[in-house]
Amino acid sequence: MKKIKILLADDHQILLDGLTAMLNTEPDFEIVATAKNGQQVIQILREKAVDVLVLDLSMPEMDGMETTKIVKKLFPDLTIIILTTNDEGSIITELLRQGAIGYMLKNSSQAHLIKGIRMAYEGKTVLNSEVTAKMVESFRQPKTPTLQKDTPRITRREKEVLQLISEEYTAQEIANKLSVSLNTIITHRRNLFVKLDVKNSVGLVKKAMQRGIL
Repeated sequence: MKKIKILLADDHQILLDGLTAMLNTEPDFEIVATAKNGQQVIQILREKAVDVLVLDLSMPEMDGMETTKIVKKLFPDLTIIILTTNDEGSIITELLRQGAIGYMLKNSSQAHLIKGIRMAYEGKTVLNSEVTAKMVESFRQPKTPTLQKDTPRITRREKEVLQLISEEYTAQEIANKLSVSLNTIITHRRNLFVKLDVKNSVGLVKKAMQRGIL
């Protein structure tokens, strides 16, 4: 029997342990490795053969959105499923546009996740009813952001970085585009995270749009 080789990525070890134990009970599944951020994902993919990447959205250093974009450039044939608690319709749509074939919520049943991995491996799009409803809702209810009074001061350079992040450029691509070092961009991004009280690029863009900065 040919086994589906799976890479799990999430920044919570207890979840990784639980998923590994659960999925390893399936005779056609093989968990080849686990990762806690996008950088580890890319390193593992360069070293091991993987069929399906099950990826969390909110991770440190490199979140699921940026990881999906980079991974699909480097490994275009890899199947990516997003497994997260985030049910924001616009984010779901964007991740599917970036190349993810499935988007599942962490409250999905064990049977649904197992079936979803098999379907994704066969090239079928995987969405549950909650996710589909959120996508439809995001299309029907466009929001017009207004600049809030308590919005922190964003410098001109930080806004340039923020704009490029929203346009899906990676940190290295932003550094090249602005002719500065990668460390400088990482510092600007970290400052933006602090100012807008977010933990990753997905949250940053979402908060900036809500506050009318973008």
